Amino acid sequence: MSIAALQKLTLIGEINEKSAIMEQFQTFGLAHLITLSEQTLDQSTDATTYLREALSYLMSAPLKRRMQMPSESIELSDVIDRVIKNKVAREDVIDEIELMATRKKELGVWGDFEFPPLDEMNQYRVWLYLVPLSKEALLANVELPWKIINRDHKSIYLVVIAVDEPNAEQVAFPRAHIGSSSLFSLEKLKNDALVRLEDLNAERQLLTRWILSLTLSLNDTINSHELALAEQLVLDTGDFFVLQSWVPEDSLPAFKVWAEGLPVAYQFEEPTVNELPPTLLKNGSIMGGGEEAVSFFQLPGYRSWDPSIVIFFSFSLFFSMIMADAGYALVLAGVLLISWRKLSDGGETKVRIRNLWLALVAAAFFYGVLVGSYFGLTPTDGTFLSLFHVINMGDFTSMMKLSIGAGVLHLVIANSMVAWGKRKSLVALSSVGWVLSIAGAFALWLSYIRIADLDVASTLSLKVIIAGIVLILLFSGERKMDSVKSLCLQLFDGFTALYGLSKAFGDVLSYMRLFALGLSSASLAVTFNDLAIVARDSVSAGGFILFALIILLGHGLNFVLGVMSGVIHGLRLNLLEFYNWGVKGEGYPFKAFKKRGE
Repeated sequence: MSIAALQKLTLIGEINEKSAIMEQFQTFGLAHLITLSEQTLDQSTDATTYLREALSYLMSAPLKRRMQMPSESIELSDVIDRVIKNKVAREDVIDEIELMATRKKELGVWGDFEFPPLDEMNQYRVWLYLVPLSKEALLANVELPWKIINRDHKSIYLVVIAVDEPNAEQVAFPRAHIGSSSLFSLEKLKNDALVRLEDLNAERQLLTRWILSLTLSLNDTINSHELALAEQLVLDTGDFFVLQSWVPEDSLPAFKVWAEGLPVAYQFEEPTVNELPPTLLKNGSIMGGGEEAVSFFQLPGYRSWDPSIVIFFSFSLFFSMIMADAGYALVLAGVLLISWRKLSDGGETKVRIRNLWLALVAAAFFYGVLVGSYFGLTPTDGTFLSLFHVINMGDFTSMMKLSIGAGVLHLVIANSMVAWGKRKSLVALSSVGWVLSIAGAFALWLSYIRIADLDVASTLSLKVIIAGIVLILLFSGERKMDSVKSLCLQLFDGFTALYGLSKAFGDVLSYMRLFALGLSSASLAVTFNDLAIVARDSVSAGGFILFALIILLGHGLNFVLGVMSGVIHGLRLNLLEFYNWGVKGEGYPFKAFKKRGE
């Protein structure tokens, strides 16, 4: 739920111990290396390229043998070579089969025949032409022997007999090139290719027994490759080498245990103001789904704040407001239930996605109950479910207040977190000013809706807005007030920042999409229900079938659109509007130098 505090580690060791210490440091696996050497990194050819390709090919095989470790010494390079050759040969055979299928389709309209030898035809040849139906009358102008052997809705298939290829004056139609193979010979070639494909598939299945060996070899190869690259980042100074890295503060005890007994000297330092350490987000698996969204879009800077938890809850809220149906939420819950075990056994990232999915389902169901929508059906008054129906989607004024209120709260949280992050500087007051301006404007709008003859000048909301604008004007710049010129430039920065008022207005209105998309989803659900009932009642025989088809297809389409809209627009409001106000600066990820597969 925060950005991990880092310490800069400087480690010195003897040059003849460099390789051994670097390998041990890779085993430590909790540090982000800093480039000290100015030499160009050798990243020519990744030694894992063919190994990755072979492993991916075997992993995608539909049938696999029991995985095993070799009982005797084998060269994995020979296994990799066999796998790559099998992959290439199999792709060639598949291309050959597809080509012959295409050729058979093109040749089928001409019939199953073979070109006779020239001696039997007295040196005459058979020429094939495609004649458009619109030009059938021009066949009367062809003086050479010809015959129509087939026709379809577009063309006439014409055969002309001549010694040499007729010119455009003799036959004014485009010639068809079908090759020399007949349908019979193509079928025989295709069968031969299918037999070869079966043999290659069998060999591929046999090779899958080495997946485990290749996986372990891949990890070793990657570790060796990354170790070689890491050694190039270290600074060599004759008899010693110097290594620098960023280490999380909570990993310092583990590092001290690791360093015991090793011939190294080290020290830790706080990052200076001019240094920009990498960003390491620290979130648990329960609400870590917000971190996955943040990492996918843009990491905050090291000295910023972690918006993961806010995005986790706000994304769930926005998704529920767009879905706006408890029935659809139950369908989404069913899909989650089917995928639960697979997501639970797939590592931390999948567990986080699973938990985020669960939060989306819970929020969507809860909001759907509040708006009283169950596959477009509203509970009848007096029933148990009607007790929870407290939000009327048809009340446009209330829904506008709810949507815009969600946007105002979102942007207020964003600016509040910026103010907290800069609390040691007067610049934080400019973010406080934005909080006052946005919240005050929202309160003034609510008062204006409620009171017809509102005296705007006497309202507290207007005074709050003015106070916020003054804070923005005075404290948006970061200049030292040591001269009149600095004061003028500070005011200029403030006036420039005030251009953000129109941006704030537009961003708050962007949250109206929550109401619009939710209303459209609910309206479509009701519309499909009405269409299904009309179709059922208007058809005497088979009415129930039409009813079921419209319900299934209509609600299926609306469900897919609702999920897509909820994900796309829910993330958009978080990662564009919210990010623009709440996250200042972009960071780069913390990449631990560690061994793979352990």
